[in-house]
Amino acid sequence: MDVAGTKGSSELFAPNRDDEALRELMALARLLTFAQGTARNLNVSFVEYCLDMAVNGIHEELQANDKFKLRN
Repeated sequence: MDVAGTKGSSELFAPNRDDEALRELMALARLLTFAQGTARNLNVSFVEYCLDMAVNGIHEELQANDKFKLRN
């Protein structure tokens, strides 16, 4: 069963987010993870590092409780 088919997935992963926002963040995370793997295969360390930081930012955003809080 995938995350999109799970009932109440927004409550499980990000309780203060609606399903559409959660799907967008997860799609962005998949895109960045793919790009990160490609950068790793091409041995482009700085690009891989930047993409890793972006993926970590999304991970933190998903774990945040306050949906309107600004983060650096």
